[in-house]
Amino acid sequence: MTDIDPYPVSELTNRYNIGKQAVYNRLEALKIKPEKHSNRSYISGGQLQALDRLHQHIASGGTMADFEASITSSSLSPVDSLDTPSGLTKTDDLVMLVERIASAIRPATAPLAHWEELEKAVAHNWLLTSGDVKRVIGVKPKGESFPRGSFTFIRSGTIGNQTAWRVVKSSSEL
Repeated sequence: MTDIDPYPVSELTNRYNIGKQAVYNRLEALKIKPEKHSNRSYISGGQLQALDRLHQHIASGGTMADFEASITSSSLSPVDSLDTPSGLTKTDDLVMLVERIASAIRPATAPLAHWEELEKAVAHNWLLTSGDVKRVIGVKPKGESFPRGSFTFIRSGTIGNQTAWRVVKSSSEL
């Protein structure tokens, strides 16, 4: 990779083979503010590296929304986080580091918490969206009926643009 500092924003469409709006969406997602020189905008080499990492993430099937999560869940040490070229000031880097640490420190959940959530859904006859089911069990349900552990998810129409699932307790005889 050629690291040119500063790098013209107008060249990013060719570099990534994407449209102008996609470039600006990526700049915004990474909170990169290009610097104006005359009538052209430029980004730093560090910012270009951050865009390259985002491009690789998207090319491998990721999204801009989960890019930050993938950085947070990677094994970055605090020093790595501060050394990551981002075009931000050290104060901004420190704030970002604190936010990453805070998001990584999650209260420990009980190992059976997701089953308790499903018990509530059964007891209250709640319909869950595909996204809700995935957040609870970690897998998006498929088909008309989807068994998982002691529960079965039955397709029951839609909620907005997602499939709705009724949760029933599976009967198991020992």
